Amino acid sequence: MICDLERSISAGGSAVSIIDAALREQQTLRTPVALFADEYDAKSVRDRFTHLIPLSKPNLGEQYAFEVNLDACTGCKACVAACHSLNGLDDDESWRDMGLLVGTRKQPYLQTVTTACHHCADPACADGCPVLAYDKDPVTGIVRHLDDQCIGCSYCILKCPYEVPKFNLKRGIVRKCDMCQGRLAEGEAPACVQSCPNEAIKIKVVKLDAVPDRGSIVAGAFDSSYTRPTTTYVSSQPPPSAARPADAGRLDLDHGHDPLAWMLVLTQMSAGGFMGCAVAMWLNLLTMQQAAITSAVALAFGLVGVALSTLHLGQPLKAWRAFLGWRKSWLSREIMAFGALPAGGQVIFVTWWLGNMEWMRLAVTGTAVAAAVAVWCSVMVYVDTRRPFWCMTTVAAKFLGTMLLLGVGLCAAVWSWAGMSIALWALAIALVCRWSLSLWEISSYRSALDDEDCDWHKSARVLQKHLSVRIEVRGLLLIAVGLVIPVMIAAGASMPWMLSLSLLMMFGSQLIERLYFFTAAAGSKMPGN
Repeated sequence: MICDLERSISAGGSAVSIIDAALREQQTLRTPVALFADEYDAKSVRDRFTHLIPLSKPNLGEQYAFEVNLDACTGCKACVAACHSLNGLDDDESWRDMGLLVGTRKQPYLQTVTTACHHCADPACADGCPVLAYDKDPVTGIVRHLDDQCIGCSYCILKCPYEVPKFNLKRGIVRKCDMCQGRLAEGEAPACVQSCPNEAIKIKVVKLDAVPDRGSIVAGAFDSSYTRPTTTYVSSQPPPSAARPADAGRLDLDHGHDPLAWMLVLTQMSAGGFMGCAVAMWLNLLTMQQAAITSAVALAFGLVGVALSTLHLGQPLKAWRAFLGWRKSWLSREIMAFGALPAGGQVIFVTWWLGNMEWMRLAVTGTAVAAAVAVWCSVMVYVDTRRPFWCMTTVAAKFLGTMLLLGVGLCAAVWSWAGMSIALWALAIALVCRWSLSLWEISSYRSALDDEDCDWHKSARVLQKHLSVRIEVRGLLLIAVGLVIPVMIAAGASMPWMLSLSLLMMFGSQLIERLYFFTAAAGSKMPGN
């Protein structure tokens, strides 16, 4: 090409002739891309990967599944790059991850592990979605996410024990691997399968009856009895019993869902306020006016909590769809139960306006029952994720304890401004609840921290490493509420102001706890996720 350029210049050729000569020469170069294109035309590329994908659709009782040959996986991340490129993912988005399994000094072991969606036989993401944004294809068994249906609540992320769904901040929705179903439908291999230089990934047909319902698909993964993942990892040298994810010991904070923390505390305080008002009405301790004021304050806090929960959604304008999954999603049931609060408030207002004490008592009681049911649904929302830190005992004690504590504290503050002597009794009950709940929390935390076999031992270590200051602040608030406030009231301080301050401190204490309720929710995970 240089000679051609020299001849053009020596002949007095123009700049155009120089460019023409360069372009003609360029067309004869055998670049790597050109060589690859000549060797693998469209037909040969498809034929090259037919042994890595099924040639027919699954029969009844079967589905597609990933099979990963650990012996062939080198951790080159070609599958990760191909998945990212083909699906047009954002820079910080990934549907396939690469992790590492390691052994011990006595059992040395090192193995890279590629992982994506396991297209479970019983997908937890689909069971928990409140808007039915997941669909398990009846023919292929592929678990698909319906982007246009998603409201971005992220509950599927909490439900999936393998951290497969990923929240896309730009779009405000969750997205995940769909096994390149469009390519499979045309007889082509998914991006990860086609890109792996060692053919470590392939798609196979599995019988649903043969999908394991116990054990773990790979070391460190959640027990398969929960969702029955269909991915299989094969190796001629099975990992030793001591193998674990290389990052299993990391004590990282989980994602904090601050709007949900505020929502939980406010709605539980509201439910407790309604219950306190109902009990006092049945004991004939409140007048209609006092009951109306107490109910109005409780309702206001509840509505604020429900409103704040929408800030957690990536698509808040689609929140009206949240009732669609009520048959199987506890989140849908929670939303519907809290939806009874404004209806109950309207009924209470009508009965107060009519001046009928009996009807008003029934209205307040009915609203209190609905609010308590909503709180129980909140308990089940987190228990149903199967995370160790969110076990039934812990979550029920925390949520019901907050409802009782703040509910009684709210009633005490409201009644004190009305000059009612019952406010002191309410304060005494709140203090008993506060000390009992705190002693239980301290005892369970220390027990989990000392016992390595405890299910939420890792969460206790996260609390110790990252959140010890918050725990100390809660302790100071406990001392202030339990000792300082009663002493100041006995010394003649204004009881309404002291009880209001006490309520504020108790609310702050519970809010701190609810914030680390999310960030300390550590659990088992796939290597690398």
